[in-house]
Amino acid sequence: MNSIRIHNEIGEVTEDLQPVSSFRDLSKGQVNARVKQRIAENFGRAADSYDQAAILQKRVAARTMLGLPAQLRSKYLNSKGLQPSQCILDLGTGTGLHSLTLAGRYDDAVVIGMDLAMGMLQFARENTSHPRVRWCSGDIESIPFQSNAVDLIYSSLAIQWCSFEKVLCEVSRVLKPGGTFVFSTLAEGSLKELDKAWSLAGEKDRVNRFDSFEVQKQCLNGSDLIRQAFSLKTETLFYPDVITMLRSLKSLGVNTVLADKGGLLTRRKLEALKQAYEQVRQPEGLPLTYQVIYGVLQKPH
Repeated sequence: MNSIRIHNEIGEVTEDLQPVSSFRDLSKGQVNARVKQRIAENFGRAADSYDQAAILQKRVAARTMLGLPAQLRSKYLNSKGLQPSQCILDLGTGTGLHSLTLAGRYDDAVVIGMDLAMGMLQFARENTSHPRVRWCSGDIESIPFQSNAVDLIYSSLAIQWCSFEKVLCEVSRVLKPGGTFVFSTLAEGSLKELDKAWSLAGEKDRVNRFDSFEVQKQCLNGSDLIRQAFSLKTETLFYPDVITMLRSLKSLGVNTVLADKGGLLTRRKLEALKQAYEQVRQPEGLPLTYQVIYGVLQKPH
């Protein structure tokens, strides 16, 4: 009976712990498309369980919103010399909770929640309702908006799946002059305990990599946006055991492994991971650390 339980646990937590595909003989564009497809599928499947599991995401979103401007200050006149309606874009809206918060904070603005995962958008449409909130399917690296169209862009823990350089380029294009980009993303050192435990268990490339804080800062310095705030903060969650941790990652849709290695997680590998992770157990439980970047940028007038 115990062997069946372990087998089921492996199946539950590792469905997408395999690499996205075998990338040999694929172009860079094909690889990128497959990665995005897998990410969208995983987040879409996680829609029903996301809000309950999103402890870190809610904590980071609350801190990210501290960077929101008191009022929208962008200045832009359309071809008729009129000030258009104010517009806010929530990149990676997920289940839509932050879009509702933004609509409540800015009384005169239309808020558009955009996400690549259709499952998330469907959940948002069915479970949230606000007269000034709209939903849109789109890729953060290629935002489906005209230039100089948005007063404020907000994004919490979504752009780490993208090229930071492409994100900054698109944000700069879409924002109105004087518009603000308020965001959080992940940096190198995130999931370090899980990465080390996998290494001790004899496995490589089981954890996604993120650019360092300095690399992302350099990328920002090379963009057209003005840096108002850009800081790094460590956030740590604790779990009672490895299985609970892996289930949580899957419930959040973040269990895609983008490296071209890994393979299936067998019972032997799982047991080796458990033993390795126990070496860093603390009184609160098994730690899982995230290095979170918080930023506030402005497009020049």
